[in-house]
Amino acid sequence: MFTSNNDVQDLLIFGHTIDAWLIYVLIFFGISSLAFVFVWLIGFLAESRSEKSIKQPWE
Repeated sequence: MFTSNNDVQDLLIFGHTIDAWLIYVLIFFGISSLAFVFVWLIGFLAESRSEKSIKQPWE
């Protein structure tokens, strides 16, 4: 049975250790957050350069 963190030290998930998976998750979150900011900036620049004024959803 699982009794401490040392029990899962050598556990492999799809051939990779927990440390490797943590790095992969950090890279994924970093890339996805950069993509979100990039898409937001492009949308903001496109709306600010357009001739129409930005309307609120309730207008």
